[in-house]
This record gives sequence, structure tokens and C-alpha cells, in this order.
Amino acid sequence: MFLFAPIRWAFKLVYFAVLAAIVYVVVSGYQVVSASHLPTSATAVPRAQAIVVLGAPAVGTAPGPDYLARLEQALALYRAHEASEVVVTGSPALAGSSGEVAVGESWLAGSGVARSNLSSVVADDAASALVQVAAVLPARSTVIVVTDAIDALWTTGAGSKAGLVVHVSPAVGSEKAFYLELDQLWRQATGVAVGRLIGYVNTPWAAG
Repeated sequence: MFLFAPIRWAFKLVYFAVLAAIVYVVVSGYQVVSASHLPTSATAVPRAQAIVVLGAPAVGTAPGPDYLARLEQALALYRAHEASEVVVTGSPALAGSSGEVAVGESWLAGSGVARSNLSSVVADDAASALVQVAAVLPARSTVIVVTDAIDALWTTGAGSKAGLVVHVSPAVGSEKAFYLELDQLWRQATGVAVGRLIGYVNTPWAAG
């Protein structure tokens, strides 16, 4: 029996480690949902150095529904003079596609944002995009990041780690009951949980 004692202890340690990990992710999920309840009013956030639009899928040369909602929110913030510069981020363009960045810049310019006030960052994921944004702005710059409501906690953490002071202004209509987007909630909860431990750049699945 004495010979099996180390094995039993090993199983107990694994059990408690798994239990702790589950509790940690569940708590992170609760925090994700709590942080998603944000106002969409363009004047609900403080003024900032820049408005940062996280990319979303485009359909040909037009923004998809989620992307359009983000661009419209960024435009509302710009018109409210919350920041004079708008930074559009997105993944690299695929063959035969205009790419998220080009589509976003074109839509904003066509909606009245001066080209001189538009800039862009091409990155494979949102965390890398925020790192690049931080690199071109003064240290500890305040930015208003436009994304979906459920991305708020992850985005704030990723931006903070990149060296930014982040205020999230969610796209209108992006906040949904958590049970209607359980898949996204899972990605966000695990992204926040893992990001806090080993860095948000290592959680590319969490936001986009």
C-alpha cells in the first residue's frame, strides 16, 4: 500500500489543479460578462489620443455587419471629437480581397473622416495590432478601442500590457445575452485567463 501512496497523491494533485483551473476560467468568464455591460454613447468615454477600430470580416469591398457596426461607432466618436485620429486595424489581405484595413479606411474616408486623420495597422490578431498601435503613439497614450462588447475585458488587458490606457466603446448592438454567444464567451474567458498568466499576445483566439 505504501508503494501506491505517491500515485494517489499525484492523482490528488492533478485533480485539485484541474479543479482550480476550471474555477479560474469560470471566474474569468463572469468577469468577461460583467465587463461587457458598457454604454455605447459616443460621449461616455474620455477624450483620447486615438480611436482604434479592431478589424472584422469584410465582404468584398464592403464591411461585413460586425465591421460596419464598429466603423459606425468609430465615426460617431470622431464626430463627437473624442479623438482626432482614427487607427484602423485588420488582418493581412488575402489574394483577391481588398483586406479589412483598406475597406475600413475607405468607408471612414467616404463618411467624412479626413484622410490625414486616418492611419492603419496590419496584424495577424488584435493583440499584435494593439502592440503596434502602442509603438507609434506616445508612451501610455489613452485610446478608445472599438470592438464588440464581449471583447471588452480582454481588449482592456491586452491594451494595458501593450502600454496603452484603454477605454472600450462597444459597437451598437454588439452586446448580447451571454447564453446567445457561449462560444465567444468561452474564447474570451480562456483568453483572459491565459493572457493574465503568460501574456495576451499568446491568446490570438480570444479577439478579432
